[in-house]
Amino acid sequence: MAANAAFFSNASNSNFEGFQFNVTQNTQPLAFDPALRLLRTHRASEASHTSKTAASAPKCKPGTRVKAIEDITSWADEVPVDPSSSVKVGSVLWFRGPAGAGKTCIMRKVTHNCHKKGTLAGDYFFSTRVPGLDDEAPFVATIVSHLITVIPALKDPVGDTIRLNPDVFEQSLEFQVEKLISDHTTSIPAQPPAPRILVIDGFDECRDTKQRAHLLQLIHSLVTPPHSFRVIVASRPELDIRTAFDRPPFKSITKILRLENYEVSGEIYQYLSDEFTRIRETHPAKQSIPSDWPGQPTLHALTGKSSGIWAYPSTVIKYVDNPRRHPVELLGDVLDASSTASSGRPFAELDALYKIILNPPDIDIPLMKRLLHLTIEITRTTSEMGPYVEFLLHILSASRLDEFLSLEKGTVEMNLCDLHSVLSVAEDANRPWVYFHHKSLEDYLRSPERAGDLYQSQEDTHLDILTVCIPNLELWNRKLVSPNADFQDVDLILDYSCVASSYFLFAKKCFPPSVLDFDARIVWRCFAFARWLPPRPDAFKDFVNSFHNAMVGWIDLFCQLDHAHTCSFHHLVQRGSGMQADLHLVLAYV
Repeated sequence: MAANAAFFSNASNSNFEGFQFNVTQNTQPLAFDPALRLLRTHRASEASHTSKTAASAPKCKPGTRVKAIEDITSWADEVPVDPSSSVKVGSVLWFRGPAGAGKTCIMRKVTHNCHKKGTLAGDYFFSTRVPGLDDEAPFVATIVSHLITVIPALKDPVGDTIRLNPDVFEQSLEFQVEKLISDHTTSIPAQPPAPRILVIDGFDECRDTKQRAHLLQLIHSLVTPPHSFRVIVASRPELDIRTAFDRPPFKSITKILRLENYEVSGEIYQYLSDEFTRIRETHPAKQSIPSDWPGQPTLHALTGKSSGIWAYPSTVIKYVDNPRRHPVELLGDVLDASSTASSGRPFAELDALYKIILNPPDIDIPLMKRLLHLTIEITRTTSEMGPYVEFLLHILSASRLDEFLSLEKGTVEMNLCDLHSVLSVAEDANRPWVYFHHKSLEDYLRSPERAGDLYQSQEDTHLDILTVCIPNLELWNRKLVSPNADFQDVDLILDYSCVASSYFLFAKKCFPPSVLDFDARIVWRCFAFARWLPPRPDAFKDFVNSFHNAMVGWIDLFCQLDHAHTCSFHHLVQRGSGMQADLHLVLAYV
């Protein structure tokens, strides 16, 4: 990491840390003062329960998960005897449960309840499927942004602090908590009902275990005087999280609720019954569907196969609810797959369901496997690169993937059109790219034991992406040097190829054989050209400025790998101190 950071040592307005830049950017025209605009720039707006992501997310079906929601909401309603005296037993609630069990649906409802009662101080929904929500960086800014909304008296002092410390969001999260929350506790109402509840969902989806440990330290500080917040954390029972809550300082102050202790069989049965009734009444083939389909024995069997994992019945319904195929036939496929599921594995039935869905007839399976893993890694690595390049996720739209992979138009959509039960291909306004409905599919594909022939290692996918980026860059290089070039159709293909190639070369140390014959100057040339082509977010220009400063590092890196014998690299290395001048010539040429 230190070596990578050296590549960008002269960069301005950026902080290279594992190839993540913190670039101050104005994402929308805001009328309020610059300090609060800076706060909102560094928050993660999609982490809130009122975000666009939340609006389109699955909800608890009315009448379901009632007991779990009541228990968590009741805990949130409890009033400590003396909130300011010391940290109390029950200052933290850990709501734990297995993957696919519906924790997030429950937490969105709990958060809504707390908001209506005026007790919600802030919320943060981590996610590996939404850019930037698998990282700790925006956490404090997001919480503070919510705090000044529910406690208006905080707005002015927080704004003053940001004006006095304009680089506060470039400092540690502890410093942010101290300056933006701790220093203003006197402005927070002490008497109930007061906004005291912080809700943190999907904590395990903060990918870095070191970041999770760091956030747990922050959580403990927020329930310790002078603060008097109470925190609800929902997550899978991952080892590091289990260990933390089972040891001091959390063991004595944490109440634990286990989702698996709540009986949900009746709710799943009713959900399946209602959904099959809807399909029976609305499907184009409704006249040929028996009136008693699928029958109580089948409903009971599917309920048992769910094992309390809501991802299973919801995926069954999405799979069967296909207007292009007969639902009776599709449900038969599900039941046949279940009959061959191996017992003794926690996700045996879900795996069997994924196996039947991901092996549709007359489909190019190798291409589908490639597209699924590209979706995982492009989403994940774009998030790693930082929120200011979030626009690059549009490369995952079906039409752009066709172009990026040099496929015939419509190939991606045709290949994925039968997978609507597990992913979205539709180009909607909120997320106009391919994405998975549930993280359990990513978990399945990442496991060689579970995915079988559909498994592909992360390293192989990285090499695949880089190998695709190189010919795209070479294509644009030929256009750049052509006197009759038409640049009106430049889009994210060039942007993504530039950014991703540098990321995988530097941060991931990927070197496919094609790199040996690759002219490094193409990257700088394309980058400089892309920088001036509208429309481009201002932050992308800042990124380009930082990227240019990496040139010397790139050359040094290839020299160490004995790749300098290629003509282009040899030319640049031989110039020695003239390398920067060579860069200027390249940019001037463009």
